[in-house]
Amino acid sequence: MLRRNSSRSFAEMNHIPDIGLYVMVWFGKQEMWCRGQIIRICQMSRGPNSRDHTDIKVEVRRIDYGDVVCVSLWDVKELCGETASIPVQALQVSLVNVRPVNGETWSFEAISWFRSKVQSKILYARLYPEEGEVLVELFMEKGKIGAMRRGDSLSVRLAQNGFAIHECNKPSALKRSDIPEKNRQQSLQWEKYLISCYSQNKK
Repeated sequence: MLRRNSSRSFAEMNHIPDIGLYVMVWFGKQEMWCRGQIIRICQMSRGPNSRDHTDIKVEVRRIDYGDVVCVSLWDVKELCGETASIPVQALQVSLVNVRPVNGETWSFEAISWFRSKVQSKILYARLYPEEGEVLVELFMEKGKIGAMRRGDSLSVRLAQNGFAIHECNKPSALKRSDIPEKNRQQSLQWEKYLISCYSQNKK
């Protein structure tokens, strides 16, 4: 959770942020402030009284989570200071060794099935570095804890449910030595930031 921002919202400043601007957004479901990027204006409405202010809602991509939310400008503030310098935590990846049944695009049914398995869930990933992208194998179970065994990956389950074609050959898993030094330094910076936030909340 990011520390509460005391600055005024864009609605209070009577200002519409530019598309592409990085901002702080209040995420009501989890009751916390998150970093985001403005994608587009998704709604404009005025209250029943002609003197009421127009309520403008913007679509925001939460850059540390990867999802998209539509929020009022009353819940959007400027992103500045040390919060802006924290490395982005979300990573765009592709599922490993799996492709759509028709070989081109994912069907609506496949997307709906996949969304039902991952939305608001904790998943466990095995990463594979490739040129220009990162492939990922996603699991719903953490793995070997006592007698517990990890089940099939979501890639395999997609194929088992008839939504994909799965290939068995596996690339090399991502090792710590494969991670660039810059990324390791960013991870350390993020850990230090979290520790500082925890320490201030304990006071």
